[in-house]
Amino acid sequence: MIAFSRRRMLCGGLLVLLEMDAPCCALGATEHNSGCYVPREAAPAFFQRAGTARLYETGAENMETNSGDRQLDQALAQTLAKLCRTWNVLPGFSYFREPGRENAYATPEPLLDRSDGTVLFGLQLLNRLLQLPEHRDAAIVAVCAHEFGHIVQFKRRLRDRLAPDLKQPFRAEQHADYLAGFYAGLRKLDRPDFPAVVFASTQRSFGTLQRSSHGTGDERGEAVLEGFKAAYERRLSADDAVMEGFNFAMSR
Repeated sequence: MIAFSRRRMLCGGLLVLLEMDAPCCALGATEHNSGCYVPREAAPAFFQRAGTARLYETGAENMETNSGDRQLDQALAQTLAKLCRTWNVLPGFSYFREPGRENAYATPEPLLDRSDGTVLFGLQLLNRLLQLPEHRDAAIVAVCAHEFGHIVQFKRRLRDRLAPDLKQPFRAEQHADYLAGFYAGLRKLDRPDFPAVVFASTQRSFGTLQRSSHGTGDERGEAVLEGFKAAYERRLSADDAVMEGFNFAMSR
């Protein structure tokens, strides 16, 4: 269980970053040490552990593996469709059984025809997030939004510029966190009671004390915050946010 220790107000009280007592980065270094990116050549081994993948174009599609909460599953399907429309991408999405610790991944390798790569969401990670005392749905969406950020990188051919060395994925992860924050800002504009804070606290909780593949908790929280402000305060378009986020990540 994640315990909240202290909070500080940022962005005029619109966004709160929560420092959390959490285990080591669940979305950090993987077996191939390239963040939550799965290279094409490694994807088949991951696909063997995946369930049935789906494309979420309308939001009315059923979740193949469900959480046991019908409302949450419907909301997630709708969110995946919104992420697709926001970024003009269409990845396949599937839950999978992690071979090791809890995690989520993105790969440019398509598991379905006409898809822009694949997002794989670990069942151990899902179960962990479902145990949160509140805002579990927003925490799950925060992870999905980060992985969709990687799909954007693949489609726009930014991944190789952000992380030419697979062993140094930090800038690619910062960009994905920025885009996740941007999506949270868009949702906050649409729905004032949307818990955008959870995006920052979720990514922050998966950070580390010293820079790793995804960065420290502070670095992750800052990237989400900058993306949030790009949407909520500056009202950037999604296309502009992709490049603003790229410039932000490249400056890190």
